[in-house]
Amino acid sequence: MARPLKRTVDYFPHFVNAGKTLLILQNEFGNDGYAFWFKLLALLCKTDGQVYDYNNLASWRLLLAETNVSEDIANKILQLLADIEAIDPELYLAKIIWVQNLVDNLADVYTRRRNGFVPSRPVIDNINPVNVSKNPQTILDQTILDQTRPDHTKPEGDIHAQKSVKKQISSDKFDTFWKAYPKKRAKGEAEKAFAKINPDKELLAVILKAIEQAKMTRQWLENNGEYIPHPATWLNRKG
Repeated sequence: MARPLKRTVDYFPHFVNAGKTLLILQNEFGNDGYAFWFKLLALLCKTDGQVYDYNNLASWRLLLAETNVSEDIANKILQLLADIEAIDPELYLAKIIWVQNLVDNLADVYTRRRNGFVPSRPVIDNINPVNVSKNPQTILDQTILDQTRPDHTKPEGDIHAQKSVKKQISSDKFDTFWKAYPKKRAKGEAEKAFAKINPDKELLAVILKAIEQAKMTRQWLENNGEYIPHPATWLNRKG
């Protein structure tokens, strides 16, 4: 019977000279930041393929237990790590942790095994499809992409007429969005981001639904909405 393919590692390099990640973490969170980073790397090493998916509550609780910090601190540190791209920011939005630098440092380990397996960055569409497909941000992302593609099959006059109509009602649509979005910040920037998307009736409905779903997520509920992104930021991430 063949031995199972090993997709974890028992150690990782702990370099003496601190890089920017450690310096920023220590500056923001002191020893908690330092410890969190190395405990996170250790957790990734013993996770299959060095991909950590914390969409379910059990995985999130395990992450908190492994790093020994509060939920509030963990969220803040993960957000910072995504901001400085120490963890993959795109996958972070899908609650998946991937550290490319760690995998690069482990390349020799997998090469020596000669079993053909090398960890690779996951594609969001192929990971946890049930959870990711229900992510309102992912749904909104694809819908905006589909709706904002130019339609070259329509006569030029029709296109101009449609643009004119949309311009007349865009203000009302933005007002609807603004009333629904829970964080009222930088309204001018939000209007610009909204105008760039220029949603039709169907897309606006998708946006509003995404807002309502996002309102129920842990990130948006925590600390009275402290971690809700500004409306322009939220829209630009999907446009």
